[in-house]
Amino acid sequence: MAAVGHGGEGVPSAADLDRHLAVGDRLDKLENRAAWLDAEFRIPGTEFRIGVSSIVGFLPGGDGAMMLVAATIVYHGMRLGAPTRTLVWMSVVLLVEGFVSVVPVVGDAIGILWSANLQNVGHLRAREESLDGSTNWVFVLLLASPFLLVVVLLGSLV
Repeated sequence: MAAVGHGGEGVPSAADLDRHLAVGDRLDKLENRAAWLDAEFRIPGTEFRIGVSSIVGFLPGGDGAMMLVAATIVYHGMRLGAPTRTLVWMSVVLLVEGFVSVVPVVGDAIGILWSANLQNVGHLRAREESLDGSTNWVFVLLLASPFLLVVVLLGSLV
């Protein structure tokens, strides 16, 4: 949080406090989504928790659908202004889970232990003070660059 404001040196302004509360509220919602995806239900007789993602992952096409839902956490991190390095790391965590999940049963078991969504929200929470609520356009360009390259290459062939 910024250390300057109307209240003088070292006292945050009302705008800084509002921004901090808004970012905190958005992170709370993302934590709830991650818990729903990764740890909503306790397996009876154990300490293990599974989420909707693990259950739906057993259905045909379920892993792909859950990856799309999980990608919304990275998207919201981008919208919160998370550093590019954090967003890339969150994407790697998500991709690892995606690759592992294609292995029947074993992939689902590893996904339960991996909890990519909870990890990704943890990465955002660890950087909460630096989140300013502005979109990380560097990351948007990194995501868009492969598509832009294809468009340029196709345009040069025509």
